[in-house]
Amino acid sequence: MKQLAEKLRNKIFWLLDALKGGKISAHYRDISQILENYDTPESDKRRAVLLKQLLKHASDTTEFYAKYKSLENLGDFPVIDKLTIRDNFDSFQSSAYKDKVNHKVTTSGSSGAPFVVYQNRDKVIRNQADTIYLQGIAGYKVGYRLYYIRKWLAKYSMTNISQKVRNIEMVNVADFSNDYLEELIATLKSDTSNKVLLSYSSALRDICKYLEQVEAKPIETNISSIIAMAEGLGDDTRIKLKKYFNTPVYLRYSNQENGILSLQLTQANNTLQINWASYYIEILHPEKDIPVADGELGRVVVTDLFNYCTPFIRYDTGDFAMLTKEGSFFKGSPVFLRVEGRKMDIIYDTQGMVTSGYNIHQLESYSEIKQFQFIQEGRAQYCIKIVASNRLKSELEIIDYFKSFLGADAAIEIVYVTEIQQLGSGKRRLIMNNYQKVIDEKTKH
Repeated sequence: MKQLAEKLRNKIFWLLDALKGGKISAHYRDISQILENYDTPESDKRRAVLLKQLLKHASDTTEFYAKYKSLENLGDFPVIDKLTIRDNFDSFQSSAYKDKVNHKVTTSGSSGAPFVVYQNRDKVIRNQADTIYLQGIAGYKVGYRLYYIRKWLAKYSMTNISQKVRNIEMVNVADFSNDYLEELIATLKSDTSNKVLLSYSSALRDICKYLEQVEAKPIETNISSIIAMAEGLGDDTRIKLKKYFNTPVYLRYSNQENGILSLQLTQANNTLQINWASYYIEILHPEKDIPVADGELGRVVVTDLFNYCTPFIRYDTGDFAMLTKEGSFFKGSPVFLRVEGRKMDIIYDTQGMVTSGYNIHQLESYSEIKQFQFIQEGRAQYCIKIVASNRLKSELEIIDYFKSFLGADAAIEIVYVTEIQQLGSGKRRLIMNNYQKVIDEKTKH
């Protein structure tokens, strides 16, 4: 019966789209043609046209980009960031959309003051099509039940009717007590519908820790896939999720102001397929606006090909990533080898070299550790905050492990706390770099 309801929801969705002119399906076909034929001249031409149209539109209709009207090469446009848009908000708004009904997007402000942008209707539809196409490959079909695990602030909350229509279960990370998790697992067990879990990575770690704590056996429930988002996901948590739920686990990299930038589409490797159909992405040097070589860590700089209301051209997301041409889901398409997180989440070893934040996920393998956070306090000073019932017997082992990639001269302190505080968004920062503030201050002066 539930499967029948899922098929009905799917048919109604596409029927309504057809009655409204088939805009979502048209974008869906465009996305599939661009990505599935990435290494063909047709795909290359389509992407070039989309970029050229955006640059012309921005220079013709916005005050900020008017001075770049004569430029045709994307590399000649300036790199911008949230602060640039916030300080020049009105000049970024396209005159062609000022009097139209646009969609307001407000970020959570987890890393600073809230950030507001506007999206034109076609951009909103493109985002819908991106989600349906990419998450469709990762196991989510229109009509499936979606367990959406995040912090449900008032601005995101849905009415009961809206939840039923969209077949969404709102799971709130702010309520993650043992009793709440026990009820969640019981609900998943009793729910026989096809379903997908879309969740903060930190919430998935918490769920796995709870299941370990209660010595749970593999759960028989019809989960099509688990899609982790917002933060990195360690191999240990991936393994545990597959053990408990017997389903593929994928990682998504997206942001609120743009949409789905990349998504893992295969279990053969952990690379994230970049959404070249809707964005042009560059990986630039940490300090200079020049490209880095494949496999080198750099800033993620995004050009959004479909937001004509507030054009994003060479937008520095504040995140770091590595690019590679190996492990691509679509032939010839560059992918993210991994996404490292924001500048304030980057770790330096004792010699001042950037080292991978993924190393800290080793802490997930210690069953006694409920939560953790790694903090760089100085050039060679580090702190590991740990939530555990008792003092760890493996402290020296953990310190030796971290010294193996930070440096033998690293001063590492383990501090026991009762909880790692959630951000306003409901996420927990696994990494904090207080030393980065010192570096930035020196750079200014």
